[in-house]
This record gives sequence, C-alpha cells and structure tokens, in this order.
Amino acid sequence: MTEIDKRNLKNYLYITFGITYITWGLLAIITQSHILGLETIIARSLHIVGALGPAIASGFYLKRNNIKFQHFLFGKKGNSSIYFIIHLLAILILFSVSSLELNELSIYLMPLFFIQLLFFGGGHEELGWRGILQPLLDKKYTYWKSNLIVGSIWGIWHLPLWFIVGESHQGFPFILFFIYTLFLSFVLGLLY
Repeated sequence: MTEIDKRNLKNYLYITFGITYITWGLLAIITQSHILGLETIIARSLHIVGALGPAIASGFYLKRNNIKFQHFLFGKKGNSSIYFIIHLLAILILFSVSSLELNELSIYLMPLFFIQLLFFGGGHEELGWRGILQPLLDKKYTYWKSNLIVGSIWGIWHLPLWFIVGESHQGFPFILFFIYTLFLSFVLGLLY
C-alpha cells in the first residue's frame, strides 16, 4: 500500500465516520431528549444524511483521484451478468428463509426488491465499503484479513443506530449484528 493509498484510506474513513457519527449522534441526542421523534422530516433527513456517509465519502475519493463515476461503477473487468445472477440467487434465498411466502408474484417482484434494497436499504453504502475501502485494503492484506477489517469497520459504523430512539436496529442485539456484518463482508467480498 502506497502513501497515497494510506492517505486515501484515512480520508475516506474520516469523511465517512465524520458525516455519519455527527448526524446520527445529533439524531440520537434529539430523539433521546424527546425534542423530535424519528418520524419527523428533520429526523428522517438526519438519518438519511448519516446513512449516505460512505457514498458521500466515495464521491470525495473519486473527485480527489480524478476517477469518473461511470468508470468507477462500470469499468470493472469480468462478466457482470454472473454478479446479477448471484444477487438474484441471494434474494431467492432471502425470500425462502424469511417469513414471506415465495409465490409466483414474489418471484417477479424480486428484481424490484433488489433495486429497493440497493438504493434505499443500505446498498448505497457499498459504493464505499466494497468500492473504495475493500480495494485499498486488498493492496496490503489477504482476502481474509481485508474482509475481516471491512466487516469490523462496517459493523462499528452502524453503532450509533442503537442510540437513536425508534430506530429498527435496536430490536437486534449489536453483537449479533456485528457478527452478521463480518459474515456478510466475506460474502460481498467474493462478489466484488
């Protein structure tokens, strides 16, 4: 890993955590103090801005390194159709193990579910975690160590959500969520 890579890595993490922890920290204070509820437009806006931290930091990274967004998204070598098939299989598995009944209609809705998940359910985070952080760490570490680091950072990045009153993550123990991010990091690391 070069000095430029180290600087890029630090800057990416500072911007990501700065945006997220400031906005979600403020949101935690506001909701715990009962100043505003999570359902208000101001609280929802803070929630969204915090969630976009990795994507916003990715934008700064691309700008700083003169990388065009289209090239960043579509300039990877390899057969992208295999990734699409893998994602569809993952959704099929998700539906089959969830409480949702898998029927003819839900099979046709799976691509819409995937698009919703990608853009509104956390998929935008992957611009940073798998698009920036993973490749930078891959330059220095093995697949296993790199994914362990990404999964750990990813899990810790979500921590403020457990302090925001009314946030759905509170219904799930953080340690189990952290283990989940470690596991999912290895799975997503294979896809990217």
